[in-house]
Amino acid sequence: MSEKETLGMTEQVKETKELSAAEKAKKKKAKYTLAKVIVIFCAVLCVVLTIFEMGLTYRTMKAVEVDGTEYSVAEYNWLYTNSVYEVYNSFYQTYGDLAVYFFNPQNPLDEQDYSEEQTWADYIKEYTDNAIVEMTALYNAGQENGYEMDEEYYTTIETEWETLESTASAYGYSAGDYVELNYGLGVNEKVFRKMYERYLYAISYAQDYTEKQEISSDEIDAYYAENAEDFDTVTFKYYFVDGSVEEEGDDAELAMKQAENTATAILNGEEEVEFTEYSATHGELSELYADWLFDDARVAGDKDIFEDETGYYVIEFVENLDLHYDTVNVRHILVSPVDSTEEAKATALEKAEMYKAEWEGLGATEEAFAELAVKYSEDSSASNGGLYEDVHKGQMVEEFEDWCFDPARKVGDCEIIETTYGYHVMYYSGVAEDYYTHVIEDTIVAERYTEYLDGLVSDIEITELFGSRFVAKHLN
Repeated sequence: MSEKETLGMTEQVKETKELSAAEKAKKKKAKYTLAKVIVIFCAVLCVVLTIFEMGLTYRTMKAVEVDGTEYSVAEYNWLYTNSVYEVYNSFYQTYGDLAVYFFNPQNPLDEQDYSEEQTWADYIKEYTDNAIVEMTALYNAGQENGYEMDEEYYTTIETEWETLESTASAYGYSAGDYVELNYGLGVNEKVFRKMYERYLYAISYAQDYTEKQEISSDEIDAYYAENAEDFDTVTFKYYFVDGSVEEEGDDAELAMKQAENTATAILNGEEEVEFTEYSATHGELSELYADWLFDDARVAGDKDIFEDETGYYVIEFVENLDLHYDTVNVRHILVSPVDSTEEAKATALEKAEMYKAEWEGLGATEEAFAELAVKYSEDSSASNGGLYEDVHKGQMVEEFEDWCFDPARKVGDCEIIETTYGYHVMYYSGVAEDYYTHVIEDTIVAERYTEYLDGLVSDIEITELFGSRFVAKHLN
């Protein structure tokens, strides 16, 4: 190879090395730029995630649209949680602490079965969707009609928020963190107040609509004439003799025959048992004995037996309840024993006597009694000063009613009575509406309101938006 060619090759290699160095520098710069972009992206992502975690996204991201109103994930979370409380409280009023065996809001709702087809999460979702449609329809109708909510409702919102702040503080939380923990991500004071106000506005407008309904006595009489079976009530006693077999292969026919013999002996007074007393309308009773009880020929003390698939009912007629009587208003303070022991009952009675004495020391007024009920009563009526209005026969347990409807009862009477629930410090507020008028008028008004509400919501659909996939994560 000539010197010239060698020189040319050297120059070419030199150029290649220089190019390689430039490429390396270029690549190095590209890697640096990419790393810088990644760092910046991660920083931005962290900010986004932080904002998301703080709930800002949940307050802006829309979950559903109802009749032109869009609700954010946070706003839907508030109503969803409120639905959970409503459903649980309905169980609690009936079953007390046993309510958690039917529905426990402390456990994931999507792990609890409401039915064979639905979890509790599914049910509450449907419940909330219906609630948000009705709330929106009533809110919009109220706005269109110029309705203004009473100041007491705004006071309720303030009181509820103050209670939340107090509870949060007791558990070492800020109010904002506590409300978000309980109602879901995104729910802050602003969301809480907005949704609670809208919710109360809808309730207030609905109450205003019903209170403005005027029902004449002629309408009441005509309605009763057409629907007497829905209102006429009988009181009777019953005892069921079980005729079912315990194990497969047992003689079912013999078991039923023995049950029939036992029922006949009870009917004839040859065997004593403890009957249960009950009051009901015709439609609420079994077809087995409903017509028999409502036969005009029935008189107090009439008895008969009725065969069911698994045994025999022994029925004793007590009386037809006349609808024309005055309902009553009463207050009470319930003191429940911690268990069924005599010691626990004695302690509960001692507390009841102490509360009565305290009331007497405060001047023995109804206002003082109401304040003590709020403070001490273990009944669901405590928040309302222990008040039950328009109490009618068949509504309360026997001892409670016997005291309320004693002909000698007068305004201001206060006594302690015992029922299966514990000890009640009773206060008689006085007579209320005639039951006949009250129950039929309320039924007519309820039907009118249902028709009105159905008209409001008939054309409204709920549309799920992107954010709907993020709702209720705090309870599942």
